[in-house]
This record gives sequence, C-alpha cells and structure tokens, in this order.
Amino acid sequence: MANIELLILITLSLGLLSYVLYHFSPRLSSALTILGSFFVFGSVLYHGYIGSFDVSSTLLPYVSFSSSALSIFFAVIITFTYAMVSLFNPYFLKTHKAGNVHNLLFLSTLAFVLGVLFTNHFMTMFFFFEAVVWTSLFMIPLKGSKSAAIMYYRFSAFGSFALLGAIFLLKANSGTFLITESLAVVDGAHQLVIFILLVVAGMAKLGAFPFHIWLPEVLGKAPDHTSALFSGGLEKLGAFIIVFALVRVAPVGATFAAIDLAWSRYAVAILGALTIVFGTLMAIRQDDAKKLLAYSSMSNGGYMLVAFSLMNSISVMGGLYHVLAHALASVAAFLAIAAVARQTNTTKMSELGGMIHKMPITYMVYLIAIISMAGIPPMGGFISKWLIFQAVINKGLIFVAVAVFFGSVGSFLYVFRPLAALFLGQELPQYKKTLKEAPSLMLLAMLILSVLNIFTGVFPTPILKVINTVIVEMGMNEVVLTTFTIEGFNGLLHPGLIALVFMVGVFVAFVIFISLKKSKKVGLMDTYTAGNFIYTEELMHYSVDFYAPLERLYEKYIDIARNVYRSLDHKIKEFARLIKYFIFTYKPEITAFWVVLILILFLWGDIA
Repeated sequence: MANIELLILITLSLGLLSYVLYHFSPRLSSALTILGSFFVFGSVLYHGYIGSFDVSSTLLPYVSFSSSALSIFFAVIITFTYAMVSLFNPYFLKTHKAGNVHNLLFLSTLAFVLGVLFTNHFMTMFFFFEAVVWTSLFMIPLKGSKSAAIMYYRFSAFGSFALLGAIFLLKANSGTFLITESLAVVDGAHQLVIFILLVVAGMAKLGAFPFHIWLPEVLGKAPDHTSALFSGGLEKLGAFIIVFALVRVAPVGATFAAIDLAWSRYAVAILGALTIVFGTLMAIRQDDAKKLLAYSSMSNGGYMLVAFSLMNSISVMGGLYHVLAHALASVAAFLAIAAVARQTNTTKMSELGGMIHKMPITYMVYLIAIISMAGIPPMGGFISKWLIFQAVINKGLIFVAVAVFFGSVGSFLYVFRPLAALFLGQELPQYKKTLKEAPSLMLLAMLILSVLNIFTGVFPTPILKVINTVIVEMGMNEVVLTTFTIEGFNGLLHPGLIALVFMVGVFVAFVIFISLKKSKKVGLMDTYTAGNFIYTEELMHYSVDFYAPLERLYEKYIDIARNVYRSLDHKIKEFARLIKYFIFTYKPEITAFWVVLILILFLWGDIA
C-alpha cells in the first residue's frame, strides 16, 4: 500500500538530490530525474489499479488526502507524460541556463501535481495548485524567454484568484474546506457563482478561449521538450478543475426546450466551440511548428469543454478519453519537433525541409501523432471524437456540432503542414551532411507513445472500462461496452474492424506503389519554371504562405482578443498612475487629506 503523502515527499526529495548531484555529474542527475519520474508513474499506476493508496497524512500538518477513480485517471496520464519527457532531459540540459534548476523544478512540479489531484481539502488544493504554477513558471525562461513566463504568470494568477474565490464561497456555503462535503451541499444561492469561478480557473489553466493568449507564447518559447510537458501534462489540470465545475457542481438553470441543456453549461459548450474554431484557424497560419501545436492544444481543449458541458455518460467518456488521447498525441508531436529542433536549432517550417531522409523514425512518430490529433482511425483521437460527436448530435446542438466537425477537418489541414513542409519538403543543403536521427533514449520515448496512440485506437475497451468506473463514481450510468464494440446514441462502433479495414487499405496502397514504375529522383536545382532556372533552393520552400487564400479570409480578425487584453492592460496602468498621483505623492497636504479621510471612514459609526 503506497502512501500518497510519502510519495509526494519522496518526489520532492529526489528533486533536491538531483539538484545537488548535478554539480558533480549532470548525467547522474538526469538519470535520477528519469528514475524518479518512472517511479512515480509506476507507483500511481500499480497502486491505483492493482493495489491501493494509503491516504493518511502524518508528516504534513493540516493536509487531507483522498483517492478517487477520477484523480487516479488524471494522475496516471500526467505522471506518464512526465516519464516520457524525462527521457529527453539529458539531451536538452546543455542548452539550459541552469540544468540543475530544471531537474529540481521538473520533479517538484510532479510532486505538487499529485497534491492537486489527491487532496480532499480545497485550501490544500489551492496551495498545491499555486505551487505547480510557480515551479512550472520558472521552467519557461530557462531557454531565455522571460516575456512568455510573465504572460503565463498573469493568466495563471487570474485562474488562481478565481479558484480561491470559489473555495471561499464553498466554505461560506458549507462550513468546511473538505472537497466531498462542501460539494455535497452546494445550494442555489452560491451555485452559479461557484460554477463560473471554477470554470474560469479551469479554462485559464487549459488555455481555452478567451484565456488562450498565454498558450502559444509559452509552448512556443519554452524549452522544446518542456513544451510537451505543458501540453500533455500540466494543461490537463485545467480539465480536472473543469470536471469539478461541470460535473460536480453543474448548476441548474433555465433551459432551452429544444436542446434540454442548462444555460450555464450551454454557455460553456459555446466557449468550447469557439475555442475549437479559433484554435484551428490560428494553427493554420503558423510558421513555427511549436506554436502550431500550441494552438492545436487549445483547439483540443475545446473538445474537452464541449464534452464535459453536455454531462451525460457518452460525452463524459468522450471527454475523459480525449484527455488521454490528446496527451499521448500532443506529447509525441511536441517531442518529435523537439528532436528536430535539437538537430537543427530551429522549429520554423520555412527554415526546414526533407527531414524524412535523415530522421525517418521521428517522421513516423509525428505522422502517427497527427493522425490521432485529426481524429482519423485507427488512433485514439478517433475514438474520443466519435464519442463526442455522438453526444453533440444527440443533443441537437447545431452550432456546436458545426464547430466540432470544423475543428476535426481543420486539424487535418494544420497538422499536415509540418508533415509536408518539415518532413516531406525539399531537403535543404545545410542539413544534408550534418543531420542525423535522434538519440536512442529519445526514440524510445517517441516509439512508446506511438505504440500507445495506435493501441488506444484499436483496443480502447480496457481503458474505456476504467473510465466507466469514473463515470459511475460521478453518479452516471455506465456506457455499454463489449469486447469489440462501443454503443453510442446512434449505433455501434467497431474499432478493431475499422483498424482492420484501414490496414487492408494501407497494404493495397503499398502493393500499388511498389508495382508502379519508379520516378526518377532529382534535386530541386534540376527543375525550372516559366523558362527561368532556379538558383536558390530556399526560394521554392512551399511551407511559406501554405494556406494563404484561406488565411486572407480572416486575417483582419485574428488579433481581436489580443487587442482587448492590450486595451485592458492600458486602462489598468492608467488607473494605477491615477492612484499613484493622488496617494503616493511628495505633497504633505495631499497625504494629510487621505489620512483624515481614512480616519473619518473608520470612525464613521462612532461619529454618527
């Protein structure tokens, strides 16, 4: 029986030990970080589903822990993300300003994530939530980008204050900070406000619209492999908070008769739809592969919002499975781009091309990941999106359904861009002799993720049965599953059969390919256009303006949200300058005036 408190303390101790050990041997420090990450993942997986967790707390005062199917599910996903990313650590610490600090922060965030997921005390959850924010905050500028860290802090602070406000209202309403007890007695007077605050806190962490501004900045400028940690792991804490709001609080309000959905949850579904559409449109126009994947993370967060807002067994199963499917796919995609960046020192697609010739395994990893992200069989993303589509169609939500389908089609457009421009594009001359495949440890992480991306699409039933336990724990009915099928609102899904048909199609295409006459391989300099010979290969890189005609349709509107935040920032600074002018002044008469005014206000009851 594993003790959660002890597991957290051990993880923090390993972080401190890796920090000290780095001064003597960076390799041993990185090895300890890897072992620590796998130890935590293995402990959560084993004791969560085979053994049992001891939730007693004796070393940390005023801390209460509990274990639930929901917390174990999220813990397994996030700790697995840490384990995979840790295999990249030894190869990237040389580019960091402080590799020892990175290892310390890496394991510290992992420990605090466990605290968020397993605590049964709202104030303890807030403490661990803030600890995650602060430790992850200082991981961002290790590559040199302080502006991204500042933006991350601003939006995280906004989400943290919203979470704290919800916690205080829950305490005022129930008289206790214990999560299970306070959520059980939420009344109508505070329910809506608590719901809104929790949704805001979750959306800020998830990077959903309109709190998405930080996402491309952080994931685009953070250390390359750390971006995978944010996308596949830390963002999922936002989804965890969203579940509290949409499934555990779920206010009852006026309903639209046609859709039979509480208006508050319908508003979240609309925000989820906007997140999908906006994230898709912004991803399409990116030249930086990491920023493209960052907007992809935003879009996929929208699917989770939509799924949890519908609040039935099929939708919640789809949302939870999408948490897993997106974690596996996004981490694999980010790590593939990180592997390319390590070899080329850039993630801009216009500066890359032809990586498949030197990095074929990395190419296959990225290909499998984007198939899952686009919701195409036989990958895990197809299963989760099918469940979400079923729930949306059953509710008759036309606008949300259009957004969900648009996001799925659009995701294929934007994830195809790095595939075509970065891996399949023209091989640039500066990389022809120096480029080589990623090191074996990095390949191991990416291959494990690829296998799981396929497994979750072909054999989803074992994981869906685990999700059924989470759904029952929430008070919903189980989704009907058999060994080979999933029952939705409008029919059965046969993942294995679909995968078999898909593989037959791939085999037929392969046979046709090898049977046809092979084309002659020529360099770009052997071609010509309009009678003019090409002398500079880079001029013909077709990732530039890849979707220019589509982008021109909405390019005037892409900065609306950013401009709103800039205007708000400007107004706050103006107000601060006004306060400074009237209060923080060198004129004694103004100071005396404020002192007298404040004294009058304090003594007003006695004077009256």
